[in-house]
Amino acid sequence: MKEIINTEDIFGDKYKAFILCEYPRELELIKRLICVAEEGLERQKIKDMWSFEGVCYAFAKTIVDYSKMAYDNVLLGHFHATNMINRAILENCVLLDIVVNNDEYELWKYYLVYSYRSAIYKSKSTPKQSDVEFLNDFYTRLDISEDFYEKQGGEKKAFICRPYGWTYKINRDFSFAGVCKLVGNEEYHGFQLMSEYSHGTSIYTKMGSSIFVEQVMSMFVSLYIELYRMVTLFCRDTVDDSFDEITEDLEEIFYRFIRHEEEIYGID
Repeated sequence: MKEIINTEDIFGDKYKAFILCEYPRELELIKRLICVAEEGLERQKIKDMWSFEGVCYAFAKTIVDYSKMAYDNVLLGHFHATNMINRAILENCVLLDIVVNNDEYELWKYYLVYSYRSAIYKSKSTPKQSDVEFLNDFYTRLDISEDFYEKQGGEKKAFICRPYGWTYKINRDFSFAGVCKLVGNEEYHGFQLMSEYSHGTSIYTKMGSSIFVEQVMSMFVSLYIELYRMVTLFCRDTVDDSFDEITEDLEEIFYRFIRHEEEIYGID
């Protein structure tokens, strides 16, 4: 890797990267957690990507790949970039959670046809007839309910045309805030906090340059939570025993940090 990437050509934040010398144990554990999660994921035997397992694998693989990108940006001192990536990880975790924990509704099928339709209509103002025919065949082969792709009375557009419309069997708020409510209201609050800098919704996040322990630890906590969640949702049976050891060590570090903060600020 050193021979391929010229570190002289990389923009990094030396000040923030230097701070990381205070967190060698956290960095080691997070990297090990990513590796163990990836190894467990790759032990999954996915025979057909156009299946429940295939859709879940796609979400899980994205979570692992993004986690590696987030980790690299931590090392470079790009903490805001890390939070932007963590935000994308959270989005994928929420959707994986919805698919896995509502399997009786077979939402994976609706996600697949929604994704295909979205791809062909976004890439071409007028899709090819062959694409339309394939989509119609898709509906038949996956036994997709007509009320998903045909506009219903009182609705401005079909559910398949709406963002997150594939969740229509269990949801009617087709925003990310809406789908977050399906798995827990706190999800969207965390998403908002990680969005402030990249979306420019708070000038204070752009003016501040000081780095606090809470900021660094929050990055580690976010990566830990979403990787743990992915593993327990999809590949708990295929990760090795070191997964429990790593997560227990991280939880102990986070617990000590919380207790320390409570003592400093007098929180009971």
